Amino acid sequence: MSRSLAFGIGLGGLAQLGWVFLKVGFVFFGGGFLLIPLLHRELIQNLHWMSQKEFVDGVALSQLTPGPVAILATFCGFQRGGAVGAVLATVCVFAPAFALMCFLTHVYGRVRDLAPVRSAMQVFPPAIIGLLLAAALDVGRPILTGPVPVIMGLVSLIAMMRFNVNPALLILGGALVGLFAGR
Repeated sequence: MSRSLAFGIGLGGLAQLGWVFLKVGFVFFGGGFLLIPLLHRELIQNLHWMSQKEFVDGVALSQLTPGPVAILATFCGFQRGGAVGAVLATVCVFAPAFALMCFLTHVYGRVRDLAPVRSAMQVFPPAIIGLLLAAALDVGRPILTGPVPVIMGLVSLIAMMRFNVNPALLILGGALVGLFAGR
């Protein structure tokens, strides 16, 4: 294998890419949306691998695929290291969660009927809602710079919650509004 792979990333760059997404994978539980703040901080603020616009575009486009936010790992991996980087980032982001879930499934089967376990499981939904709201504010704040994005955000929220509109249609609608609004 050559020392300089696709996109000039090299073996050291691939190792760094793998390590970043392996770390992300260790906290990848409860759904991909909980990773948005972590990915945002790591990919944009710490490593400067993506711009804010690329990150938001990647999250938006990943909504069209299964495993939405994990696809962002594939997207970033491809940008950094081509096909090899995409595969490496994807495998690394899923490996820790896969191993952990295999272990926890085995353990949970033995303790699920215990009262403390049942009590602990009732706390997760409110905590997850709080994390999702924090992620939405963290990622959305830099994007909501004028009336058009704010109105589109509110219309999308109402359309999804009240009328159960498919997110793919809202993304397409947002793209069209952005095109015509010159954003």
